[in-house]
Amino acid sequence: MKKILLALILFLPLSIEAIAQGRTISGKVTSKDDGSDLIGVSVIVKGTTIGSNTGVDGSFTVNLPDGSNTLVFSYVGFVKKEVVVGSGTSINVQMESDAKLLKEIVITGYGEQDRKTLTSAISSVSAKEIENIPVASSDQLLQGRAAGVQVNSNSGTPGGGITVRVRGTSSINASSDPLYVVDGIPIQSNNLSNLAIGGGTTSPIADINPADIESMEILKDASATAIYGARAANGVVLITTKRGKEGKTKVSLGAYYGGQKSPNLPGVVDGPTFEKLMNEAAVNSGKPPIYSNPDNTTNTNWGESIFQTGALRNIDLGVSGGNEKIQYLVSGNNFLQEGIIKNTDFKRNSARINLDFYPADKFKIGTSVLYSNTSRARQRNDDNISGSLGGAFFYPSNLPMFQPNGAYTKFSIFENPIAAIKESEISMITNRLLGAFYGEYEFITGLRLRSSFSIDYSNLEENVYDNTFTNSGSGTNGSAQSVMTNDYNWIQENVLSYQFAFNDHSFNTLFGTTLQESEISRTIAWGTQFPSNDFKKIASAAVQRASSTGTSWGIGSLFTRIGYDYKSKYLATINVRRDASSRFGKDNRWGTFPSLALGWVISEEPFFKDKTFVSTLKIRGSYGITGNQSGINDFQAQGLWTGAAYADIPGVGPEQLANPELKWETTKQTDIGVDIGLFNNRINITADYYYKKTEDLLLAVPVPRTSGFNSLVQNFGELENKGFELNINANILELGALKWNTNFNIARNKNKILKLAAPFNVYNRDIFRYEEGGELFSFYLHEQTGVNPETGAPTWTDVNGDGQFKSNIDRKIVGSANPDFFGGITNTLNYKAIDLSFFFQYSYGNEQLNWNRFFLEHGGTRTSQFSTSQLDRWQKPGDQTMVPKMTSANYASDLRPSRFLEDGSYLRLKNITLGYTLPNGLTSRVGISSARVYLSGQNVFTVTNYTGLDPEITATASNTLTQGIEFFSMPQPRVFMGGFNINF
Repeated sequence: MKKILLALILFLPLSIEAIAQGRTISGKVTSKDDGSDLIGVSVIVKGTTIGSNTGVDGSFTVNLPDGSNTLVFSYVGFVKKEVVVGSGTSINVQMESDAKLLKEIVITGYGEQDRKTLTSAISSVSAKEIENIPVASSDQLLQGRAAGVQVNSNSGTPGGGITVRVRGTSSINASSDPLYVVDGIPIQSNNLSNLAIGGGTTSPIADINPADIESMEILKDASATAIYGARAANGVVLITTKRGKEGKTKVSLGAYYGGQKSPNLPGVVDGPTFEKLMNEAAVNSGKPPIYSNPDNTTNTNWGESIFQTGALRNIDLGVSGGNEKIQYLVSGNNFLQEGIIKNTDFKRNSARINLDFYPADKFKIGTSVLYSNTSRARQRNDDNISGSLGGAFFYPSNLPMFQPNGAYTKFSIFENPIAAIKESEISMITNRLLGAFYGEYEFITGLRLRSSFSIDYSNLEENVYDNTFTNSGSGTNGSAQSVMTNDYNWIQENVLSYQFAFNDHSFNTLFGTTLQESEISRTIAWGTQFPSNDFKKIASAAVQRASSTGTSWGIGSLFTRIGYDYKSKYLATINVRRDASSRFGKDNRWGTFPSLALGWVISEEPFFKDKTFVSTLKIRGSYGITGNQSGINDFQAQGLWTGAAYADIPGVGPEQLANPELKWETTKQTDIGVDIGLFNNRINITADYYYKKTEDLLLAVPVPRTSGFNSLVQNFGELENKGFELNINANILELGALKWNTNFNIARNKNKILKLAAPFNVYNRDIFRYEEGGELFSFYLHEQTGVNPETGAPTWTDVNGDGQFKSNIDRKIVGSANPDFFGGITNTLNYKAIDLSFFFQYSYGNEQLNWNRFFLEHGGTRTSQFSTSQLDRWQKPGDQTMVPKMTSANYASDLRPSRFLEDGSYLRLKNITLGYTLPNGLTSRVGISSARVYLSGQNVFTVTNYTGLDPEITATASNTLTQGIEFFSMPQPRVFMGGFNINF
C-alpha cells in the first residue's frame, strides 16, 4: 500500500492554480535522516487547496496568497510539517521520517506485510538502530535488540563466531543455528574453518558489510518460519540490503576510526606472591620452602606482554539512484579490526551491486551481487593451552621472558606467550561471491511470477607455520599445514503470488518451488623438516603428506501460503511446505511442515472505539511444525565405506552403519501473542508465550559393540523449550525539539530434555551432563558446600547418602549456562541537531564456568601459575572461605569442585553514541546534503560478579553441546571511536 501511495504521488502531481494574489515562495525539501532530496512532497497553503509538489531535485514553487503565511508539507512515511513563512521568498525544509509508519511494513518469507495485519511473531531491527556500531559480523547487531533472540559473542577474537539462539536450543546433536536468508538467498552460515587451533569458530556472516543492511527480521514462531520448512526449526533471520530508489544520484560516505583494548588482564599473581604460595604449599605438606628469597625474585607480567591496543577502522562508500526504468545501488567497504592480543586481526574488503531494471511494462529483472575478501590473523586460544593466552595464564610470573642467551624461556608443555605470537603464523583468507538474479512478470494486477537463481560460493585458504622456536616446530625442524576449502551452493526458486481483494475481503497467496544443492571439497597438506625458518611453504618441506575429501547434499521443495483478512480485523494465515532431502532414507526423504495462524484486531471493533487510551489491540495465535536436517553427515542414512590401507596395501573399511529409517527432526510450536498500542500508539507493547517441542531428535544412540561401532545416528529423543517475550517501545517525551524514545525487551526460555536413550557426559573431564528431566548445558560437578574452618579441608555434598564422599560417585548437576532471562534496553534522545543513544544488554541467572581457575587454583599441586583467587585460601583456624588449605589432599586431580562455577549474570553498556548533525545552511554551501559527526563507545562497562575476563564468552563454541565456559578466551574489547556520515 505504501508503494502504491508513493507512486500516485510521484506520477499524478498536484497542479492547482492560485486563485488569489500574493507572492511566490520557492525552496527545497530534504530528508532529515540522510539529507536526500524528497520527490513528490505535497506543499499546500494551510486552509486552502493551493499548492504543488516537489520535483526530482526536491524543489518546489508555490503561490502564497495575501493573508496566508503557513505552508503544510506532507509525504508518505514522513511526519507532516507546518512551516510559517517569514518575509522572504525562499525556504528550505527538512522532513523527519515517521517511525510509526516505517515500522508498519515487515519483511516476511517471500514477501512483506503490514504489521497491523501480521499474525506471526517477528522482531525487526532497522538500519537506523544498528548504524555505526563497530562490529565485524552482522549477527552481532541482533544482540539485545530482539526479544527472545539470545546472541553471545563466543570470544573477542576478530571475525570470531557468534552464537545465535532463537527461542532456545532446539536440538542436541543437530545444529541449533537459525537459517540466514540474505535478499532471498539461504546462505551458508556455518563455520568452515578446518584448523584444529582451539575451540573457537569463525563467522561467515562477517563477509557481509553491516552498512549495506536495510533491515533484519527474525522469524520466531512456526507461522513465520514454516514457509522455510525443513531448515526453520531454529528460527530464520532475514537480512534485506539497501537498494536504489528513483531520483537523483546520491553519494554517501561514512567512516570511523578508533582503538580497542581489553577491559581486563589475566587475574594471576605476581612473581614474589607466586613463590610465597609455593613455599606455603610445601610447608603445609611437611617439606622445606622451595624459594629462599621471594621478595627479590623476577616479576614478569605475561599478560601485558601479549595484549595491545588494537586499531579499528572502517570506510563505506555508496552510490545510489535511478529513474522509472532502472534503480541502482553500488557500495564498497574497507574494514580493519586489530585484536586486543598481538598478531590477531580481521580485514574485509567488499563490493556490492543491487540493480532493478524494468525493460518493459509489467516486467522486471534485477540482481544482488556481493563480493567479499576477508583475511584473519589467528592465535591458538579458546580451549587450547598451547596458545598465547594459555602461556600467559600458565607461565609462572617469576620466570623471565628470555634466557641470558636470548632464547625464549620454556616451561613445561606450554608455549612461551611471546613465541606463540611471534613465531607462529596462522592465517585464513576467504573469497566469497553471493549473487542472486531474478525476473518478475505481472500478468494482471496483483498476479506475479518471480523466478530467481542464486549462488553462494566461498573459497577458503588456511595456513599454519610453526618455526623452530616454537614447541610444535622445534622437534620437527618447522611444521606447516595448509587447507583449501571450496563451498558451493546454488538455489533456484519460482514463486507465483496473487494479491486481490473484493468488498472487505483481502487475500495474499503464493505458491513456490525450490531446488538447492550444496557441494564442499577440501584438500589438506602437511609438511615438516624445513631447510630453515625462511622457508614456510610445504613445497620446501622434506616430509610431506596430503589428503582430500568432499561431500554434497540437495533439497527439493514445494510451498504455499494463503493469507486472509476481513476489514483488517479478522486475520488468518496458512503455510504448507514439503521438503525432500538427500540426507535421509529414501522412504523418509519427504517431510511436510504446515502452520496455521489466526488474529483478531479487537481495536477495530465498533464496541472498542470508546477505549481512547488503547489505540491498538490485537491478539494472535499460531501452531505449526518445522524441521531440521543440519548438523548431521550428508549421507547419514547410508552405510558408508572409506579407503583404508594396511601395510601399504590399499583397501576399504566401513565408516558408518546404514539407517534407512532416518528422517527429519521435527519441532512443533504453539505461540500466543498480543500487540497493544497505548495513547495514540506512543507506547507499543508486544508480548508472546510459546511452547516448542522437538521430536525424533537426530541422536548418536549407543549400539552393541558387536556391530563394530559405538553408536548409530537415529531418531530418538525429545526436547522442549517454553517461555515468554515482552517488548515495549515508548516515545516517552516529545517536548518541542526534545524527544526521548525507549525500547525495552525481556525474554525467558526454559528447556528440558524429555527423552533420551541413555544419559551421557560431554567435554573434558565430563563437566557437562545430559539426562532426562535435565536442561541442556547442565554442569556436572562435585558440589562443594564450603571449607571446614578448623582444618581447611573442603566439604562436599554426599549425593548418594552413604555417609562418605567419593569423587567417582558423588557428582551432580549443580547449575546451567542457560539464563533465567535476558534482553536489552535502548534509549535514544534527540535535541535539535544533537542525538544521544545508549544501549544496555543484560543476562541474569546463567552460570559461567571459570575453567581457568580449575588449573590455576591448584594449591601447589602443580608448578604452574596461580590465579588471584588462590589468595582467598584457608590459612588458619577460623578462616571463612571457599578456597581450601594448600595441600595435595585438598586439590586432588579427580575433583571437579563447583566453586569454579560462578554467577555469570551481567549488565553491559554495549554501546553509547553522541552525534551532531551539521546545519543544512552550512553543508549546502559545499554541495553536501547532510553531514553528521559522532563519538561512540562499545562494551564501555560491565556490572557483574563474575571474576573471569568476560561473563559472556564460550571457549568451546566448536562443540555445540557446550556453553558458558571461559578457558583461555580473548575477552570482548572495550572500543572508543569517532566517525562521520556525509551525503551528497
